[in-house]
Amino acid sequence: MNGAKILVSMVCSALLFLAAFPNHNIALAEKKKIYLRQADRLEGGQKRSPFGRIEQVRSVSGNVVFSHENFLLHCDKATEFLESNVVELKGNIYMTDRQTEVFCDRAIYYPDTGIAELKNNVRGRMLENDLVTSSERAHIDRQNDRITMYRKAIAWQTERQFSGDSITVQLKKDEEIQRIESITVNGKAFFIARDTLELKRNLYNQLSGKSMRFDMSDREELSGILVEDQAKSLYHSYNTDNTPSGINFVGGKTITMSFSEGKLDRIAVTGNVEGKQYPNRMRGSREINLPGFKLRFDEKPRFSE
Repeated sequence: MNGAKILVSMVCSALLFLAAFPNHNIALAEKKKIYLRQADRLEGGQKRSPFGRIEQVRSVSGNVVFSHENFLLHCDKATEFLESNVVELKGNIYMTDRQTEVFCDRAIYYPDTGIAELKNNVRGRMLENDLVTSSERAHIDRQNDRITMYRKAIAWQTERQFSGDSITVQLKKDEEIQRIESITVNGKAFFIARDTLELKRNLYNQLSGKSMRFDMSDREELSGILVEDQAKSLYHSYNTDNTPSGINFVGGKTITMSFSEGKLDRIAVTGNVEGKQYPNRMRGSREINLPGFKLRFDEKPRFSE
């Protein structure tokens, strides 16, 4: 059977199935705007929903594609609970709005709210700014342009690494271009950024605390950092001619940093302030790393184009 015959057969099967639920599917298409674009197999029946009740379902498998507004959902198998309007997805899940891509093994999608709950081997990337994430679970809130990763959450952006119990990326649409407005890390928060002035050596500026917030400018350059609770900072300092002047350690209840054109402009520490300067000979020494320092760039997910 050639490709055209397969497509006609799929369309006819889908139309016969939809005819069994005419009122529901017309309302769903008009109100919720979620569509089954393709699948190899389609069947109906009953199944217990995530809310605990038995419902009529539409089950599809094999090269499954749903669309909801500008959001595409691909998977191996999906079950749509017709009363709850919830879609359960399994196997090789891929979600995208053309600017962000997310992959995982299991997920539940709520078309009413635009929320997706993902679990098992969750990884994602933003196509325009090199942000890559990895976690065991994630929560996507499309209405509020927010993505939260939790359980072994890690994020990388060029030479930066973020890690913590959870990482929330707040997005902002600017003339249909999606950019990062802020990144918040909660619980055992750690930030590592490779020093860019001495590239011949692997030197890393570091921050740690219970929580961190990174604010981004319209050009997605760092504009401010706030570290709270058991805040610590280790950064390599330079003279005006860019010659090394040592390594500075500061700690306190909070650390606030402001940036100008992506470069550190000011740092303020409050509450139980402590400080120390290490000599240049200790640059790159493991002894001065903050507790919890661990490079994890080798864990960064790789994506095929």
